[in-house]
Amino acid sequence: MSSFEMAGMRIEIDPETLRETVTDPAALANWCAENPEDPRTVAGLRIVGRLDEAAAAGRRALDQSGLSPVMRAVRRTRYAQVLQWQGAFLAAEEQMDLAAEETGFEDPTSPSSLSALASVFQHRAKNRFEHARAEQAADRPRAAARLWDAALEDARRALLMRERLGVADQGLLASSRQLVARLERRDLGAAEPSERSGV
Repeated sequence: MSSFEMAGMRIEIDPETLRETVTDPAALANWCAENPEDPRTVAGLRIVGRLDEAAAAGRRALDQSGLSPVMRAVRRTRYAQVLQWQGAFLAAEEQMDLAAEETGFEDPTSPSSLSALASVFQHRAKNRFEHARAEQAADRPRAAARLWDAALEDARRALLMRERLGVADQGLLASSRQLVARLERRDLGAAEPSERSGV
C-alpha cells in the first residue's frame, strides 16, 4: 500500500479502491478548518468525505487570480478529484483534460510542467478506473472495458514520465506502480457504495 504525508498526517492509498484514507479523519478535518485558504484543504475535505465543501473550496482555489498555468493545472486536478468522488466522472475528465492543456502553456518541457502532467495522467486514470467500475455495475461491459483500457494507458504514461523525470519522491513512484498493478489485474468488479466512501 502506498502512502504520502499531508499536513503532518499519513495518507494511505487503498490498493483495491485506489482512494486515499487517513487513520485520524477528525485531525485532518480540524487541519482543514484551521487552514481554509491552503489549497490542500480541497484534498483534505475530500478525503474525510465532505465533498460539497471540498467542491466549493476547489472552485475558490481555481478562482484565485495570478496563478501560473502549472499551478492552475494542479488546483484543477484537485477539484476534478472531488467531482470524481461525487460520481461526476465526465465532468471530472473534462477538468483533467483542461489541466493537461494548462501544463503545456508555459514551458512544456520543464520538469515542473512534466511533473504536473504526470500527475494529471495519474488522476485521470483513477477517474477512468472508477468510471469503468460504475459502467460495469450498470451492465455496460463494453463501455467499462474501453474506459479501463484508457485508464491503464494513462497510468502507464504517468509511471513512465515519473521514472524518466527521476522523481525524488519514492512515494509518487510507488503510487504510480500501485495504480498500474491494480489496473493490470483487470478486475472490473464494481465497488460497493460503502467501500467507495473514502473514509
